[in-house]
Amino acid sequence: MIRKLALIPALASLLFTTSVFAQALPKTDLWLAKVIDGIPVNPVKISPAGGYNNQPHFSGDGSLIFYTREQAGKDGISQTDIAAFRPQTKSTNMLNKSPESEYSPTPIPGRQAVSVIRADLDQKQLLWAIDVNNGNMDLLLPAVEPVGYHTWISATEVAMFILGESFTLQIATLEQNGTRQVADNIGRSLRTHPQSNEVLFVDKNQEPWQIAAYNPETEDTRSVMPLFPGSEDFTIDKEGNYWTGNGSKLYRRLPGDQRWNLMVDFETHGITQISRLAIHLDSGQIAFVNAPSAAD
Repeated sequence: MIRKLALIPALASLLFTTSVFAQALPKTDLWLAKVIDGIPVNPVKISPAGGYNNQPHFSGDGSLIFYTREQAGKDGISQTDIAAFRPQTKSTNMLNKSPESEYSPTPIPGRQAVSVIRADLDQKQLLWAIDVNNGNMDLLLPAVEPVGYHTWISATEVAMFILGESFTLQIATLEQNGTRQVADNIGRSLRTHPQSNEVLFVDKNQEPWQIAAYNPETEDTRSVMPLFPGSEDFTIDKEGNYWTGNGSKLYRRLPGDQRWNLMVDFETHGITQISRLAIHLDSGQIAFVNAPSAAD
């Protein structure tokens, strides 16, 4: 049986008391690069030096990049809030500031809001929404926990990484009771396919780990493509290209390709370990995390 506390160094959302917070999160930097003719170029670090800056997600129009940002607190105790970086002005605003820690900001379809995982002071990990305009928060699924990560299938249906003896993929509908489990032993990356609306996740039941797709309409699951050994981070662009990182390199692949195609190597920029990614082709941008301290 896997105990939750043993997972704190590997999963940012497994934080049960503020006293262990500073020791649990690695130092990670958020970078932004232009995508010109399909090639990422000119990477620039957009997060403050030091601390945990992670889990990027673009707004629908690409004008904002939401991410999880570590905030220094009193007596050396830190927590995380949600930041919004505006590439056009190179400015950052905080969407909220709370005594709890929030993670995994994800735009909610049809709302001017992002959903987040809040690690409450009573040790619960629940799905909340933050209004982008005023920072107000509301609880979305009060009976579903502990949630680790998530992606939206529609304005009312959400797929979630649920912690337990095995990390499971579960689907819930707002204002309805219960969830349905559709996969187990999954990785932390969840995405919704922009064309098929399938839930994309990492299947760890085979080696190497595979990107898999769950169809919420037919309830079928299929393998899509393997990742690099030990990797569980990927994203997908609007044209159906998959992206992943391996060390200092960014790769792209279509399902019909025989291998991952190297797009760029950012080693000369001091980038050593790319993990989380987000891409917005309409605005020509890709955001990624440099995480030299391994898991995040």
